[in-house]
Amino acid sequence: MKAVMWCSILWKLMAFSLLLSKCQAENRVTVDRPRNLQIIDPGHLGQLYIHWNLPASLENQTECPVRFQLQFFDTYEDDWTTIRTTQQSYLAQFDLEQNVHVRVQTMLGGPCTNGSGEVLSLPAEVLLKPLAVGSSDSKIKDLSCVFYQREYMDCIWEKGNEEPPKVTYHLYFWHKGMEMAMECPIYLQSHGYRSGCRFLWDSLIEFTEFNICVNGSSSGALSQPAYFSMQIQNHVKPGAIDTLTLETHGDSFILLEWTPPKGRIPNDCLEFEVESRPESMEGLTVRNITTEPSFNISSPGQYNGLCFRIRSRVHILCSDDSFWSEWSHPSCMPESPDYFHIWTQPVVLCVLAIAVIIFFSFSVCCLLYRKVLKTKQRKSGALFG
Repeated sequence: MKAVMWCSILWKLMAFSLLLSKCQAENRVTVDRPRNLQIIDPGHLGQLYIHWNLPASLENQTECPVRFQLQFFDTYEDDWTTIRTTQQSYLAQFDLEQNVHVRVQTMLGGPCTNGSGEVLSLPAEVLLKPLAVGSSDSKIKDLSCVFYQREYMDCIWEKGNEEPPKVTYHLYFWHKGMEMAMECPIYLQSHGYRSGCRFLWDSLIEFTEFNICVNGSSSGALSQPAYFSMQIQNHVKPGAIDTLTLETHGDSFILLEWTPPKGRIPNDCLEFEVESRPESMEGLTVRNITTEPSFNISSPGQYNGLCFRIRSRVHILCSDDSFWSEWSHPSCMPESPDYFHIWTQPVVLCVLAIAVIIFFSFSVCCLLYRKVLKTKQRKSGALFG
């Protein structure tokens, strides 16, 4: 009897649950997806314009807030990026060598959702594939850009593994200060072909995407274009330090001083690495970091026979990354400075003095001997004359 009662209760609960689900389904609010989703390439070598329109069902709707959820796959981070906005367009940076995958959903809130919170539509999606030009092994490789002293930047590349015969490479660049992409102003040559590009500082802009495309052409075929995006303040390399002096302050400390490298890098953006190592290159190498153009070393007696050199780079407060400069020429401490000054110099002077005395004594003896010899010769001539 109890089993029959429990079965009856269970059936009633199931029936109620089905009825509730049916009511919720009938009252569920839906929203249409955005229309006319497009990816527009304005020729900025990777910065693309994403645009969409309101769904037709919401064009005259004014009572409820509408916004959009934009998602695109960021190949630089290998992950999806999500943006929520009330706008109907967005600018984003993409790698044009990879698929560009974008999706947008409508988000409806307020009284239009019957108290169910913000409602999300199904996504509108677009997939843009790269242009199939040339084989993947024909594009250039290993592009390396260095912004020397913030005065000029050299970008160097290597040939592709399957380059077209007699290929001529072309580099195009764009940043937000330009209306359209432009070709390299100064090409660099290597073994008779274009292997790089030089940009002068007035054609560059920092703290924004600097986009580059390198492609190749020949009479026979085209090479696949290669795209790169960077921020050039992260590619600065200071010049080498020209002047490094060592000044001994008794037995207290040694003062190292140097002049910051030449160029357009603000001095307060530089940090310096001080290296000390034995002149014989055998033993422990010690390195210290400082933001000042000087460095104190205590207990100078411990540094006899050591050499010091300096290099610099842009520190983390002025860029996310940078290149170390070349090392300065080393300046070395004498092996035993006290012995050299206290003993070596007096001994040398004494030896020189003794040598002079011996020389003059020998000269005097020779003169006396010659005088005595002449006297004897005159006397001998008188006796037998």
